[in-house]
Amino acid sequence: MCLDHEEPCGPSHRSFCLNGGICYVVPTIPSPFCRCIENYTGARCEEVFLPSSSIQTKSDLFAAFVALTLLLGTLIIGALYFLFSHHVVTSLNTTKNQTQLSSQTTVNVNHQQFELSQTINSVEPLVD
Repeated sequence: MCLDHEEPCGPSHRSFCLNGGICYVVPTIPSPFCRCIENYTGARCEEVFLPSSSIQTKSDLFAAFVALTLLLGTLIIGALYFLFSHHVVTSLNTTKNQTQLSSQTTVNVNHQQFELSQTINSVEPLVD
């Protein structure tokens, strides 16, 4: 793809481009430039362009995403387990305490029946 103002390099610059690059000069610019072949880049086609490096970067990002997802999932499951197990233990203790506190005793005083309730620590007459 030669532009109108580009010309192939003369014999003095034929070895300017490396790795099969094609040398061109622009009459208004003193230094030559190179058109590199596939998988090469740089001013003189001196650098190897590896497309797999970008693929590896994507796979690294994917691996990081998977690891982060697993970590967050584990934390969420652990938090839910802690909350529900703590809630169940608290509920069992509350139920046990309510059962113990709500035990009532009936007492006869002067031929009247009274009920002693431990939950409110009061004496209430029984209604029959």
